[in-house]
Amino acid sequence: MSESKDMPRIGDSLKGELLKEHALKPTQSQEKNVLPSAEDMKQEKTHQNIMSGIEGFKAGNLKPTETKEKGVLPAPEDIKAEKNHQGILQGVESFSSDSLKNVKTREPASPSVTMQVEKARDSSLAAVAGFDKANLKKSDMQEKNPLPPPEAIAQEMEHMKFKSGIEKFDKNSLSHAETIEKNSLPTPEIIAQEKSVK
Repeated sequence: MSESKDMPRIGDSLKGELLKEHALKPTQSQEKNVLPSAEDMKQEKTHQNIMSGIEGFKAGNLKPTETKEKGVLPAPEDIKAEKNHQGILQGVESFSSDSLKNVKTREPASPSVTMQVEKARDSSLAAVAGFDKANLKKSDMQEKNPLPPPEAIAQEMEHMKFKSGIEKFDKNSLSHAETIEKNSLPTPEIIAQEKSVK
């Protein structure tokens, strides 16, 4: 009983508030943490069995087999030919007809026109075959662009050899030489003497 005296007491105003009747609105409570259904539990258990089967699988139990490739990959030549073909098709599809020139097609000649052309051709061939060369006038041919004389050709060749000799000259074949200055500068006495003369 001494314990109940030591306990804290609730004030009268707070006690009155707690004990009086309250007009609360009725509400429906919603369960936030929904428990899984039996179907969800069954799926989870199946998944766990599959995972444990994968983890405990032993590869030694498998039979050795040879794989046969049914979908064979194309050779590099086939791929190249296909790309070339696709490039041609794209070029044809994207071709602009605006860059083409306007051309008129010639209609086939009528039979009467064809016969006239053949007659004219035959008469031309007969005239050429029966031509008399004795009726031609004699003419002298003059050369408009004559070749240069042999002296000019020899001079040009000599100039070419001279140029190639300069271009292909080997500097290593030269001997070392020291330059001696022949036009020496005047001494200070000579300069002073010239100044005094002026």
